[in-house]
Amino acid sequence: MRDLMPRRFAVMPTVRLAFVFASLSGLVGCGGSTPEATAPPTGSTPGSAAETATDPDDVPITEADVARPEDYPEALTRIEGYRDTIRDEIAAGRPTKAHRALDELDIVLNWLPEIARDSGVPKEHWEAVNTTAQEIRELFNQVHSRIDAGQDPDYGAVSGSIDQAIGSLQDIPVALSPDQPEATS
Repeated sequence: MRDLMPRRFAVMPTVRLAFVFASLSGLVGCGGSTPEATAPPTGSTPGSAAETATDPDDVPITEADVARPEDYPEALTRIEGYRDTIRDEIAAGRPTKAHRALDELDIVLNWLPEIARDSGVPKEHWEAVNTTAQEIRELFNQVHSRIDAGQDPDYGAVSGSIDQAIGSLQDIPVALSPDQPEATS
């Protein structure tokens, strides 16, 4: 019993020190400030410098916010539509209005290889779909980065390459499913 006594009492200063430390941490950490300290400074209004620095047109989205195209032809139609919207907003002098189309386009391009596979695009074209979709994403990322930086998007510098890449995707055949009738010439 005597051997246990010294150990128990030796631990006590450590426990007391931990208790004191935890108590002091509570005083310094969260909850230690008063409502006056968190109130906004007088003279500031909503929409001041911090809020005007963010772009109201650049709202984060997720895949759940974008309707997934049913098949490869629909995906290509959507890609063309996004391209047209982006091009037109930039041409109209409203590049920040292109944010939503840029974000949705990025998501659809990410889905494109899977959509192509599931839509009957022959396996020998899957790599071309993937690399071309990545090429288009990179080209539009150049435009998007410039818009985010407040610079001229310079869509003209990439427009020819974008149109050519979309044309390449359109040239990729889609195999007919057994329940689709063949087109007659």
